[in-house]
Amino acid sequence: MIEREGLYRALAAHPTQWMDAMPGRTNHLEAGVLVPLVWTPNLCVLMTLRSQNLRDHPGEVCFPGGSREPGDDDLCATALRESLEEIGIDEAQVLGQLSSIPLYTSDFRLVPFAAEVPHRPYRPCSDEVAEVLTVSVAKYLGLHHIDALPFTAHGVTALSPIFNIEGHVVYGATAHVFLELLEIVAREWNWQVPPLQEGRYHWDEILPNHPPPS
Repeated sequence: MIEREGLYRALAAHPTQWMDAMPGRTNHLEAGVLVPLVWTPNLCVLMTLRSQNLRDHPGEVCFPGGSREPGDDDLCATALRESLEEIGIDEAQVLGQLSSIPLYTSDFRLVPFAAEVPHRPYRPCSDEVAEVLTVSVAKYLGLHHIDALPFTAHGVTALSPIFNIEGHVVYGATAHVFLELLEIVAREWNWQVPPLQEGRYHWDEILPNHPPPS
């Protein structure tokens, strides 16, 4: 099993990408998000189930984070502040940055930062977070395949990953960030990331109020 130090070196050295805006979007609004890594003792990542009362993306699974505020030095500070406010993470060792992923359903884009956080009970803010999910990395690296849907952007067709996490369908930018984390961990474990495979889901199920990305 991977040692923490090896993973942390890989995260620190990981080359990030800035994905172009989605078709019909500018994706100029940046959201700093934290990808909290916790050892339980196995490696897990924390995600949040958003409250149904929220105006934007209610009931979706995501990483803690949000928009930069005037008091934030940078987007990493934003991610740390939002993680404290949303689920009470007050100790986080930032390890590295992941690629910036645009959202298809709004003009936001995620700017993710991976960080080690302590394994302890968390304090979700009930106004924003319905539940904190502790997601096993090894479980999703051990899948036969990762479900996916095709999309076309800028003349290139690719597959967008879809994860079922504790009964919740995770898609879009959050799923892409999680897949990138799996790829980093897999290289250090000398594992293979499960292949992306179409067939289980359809865009009209995932995004009933939006046409398929094309």
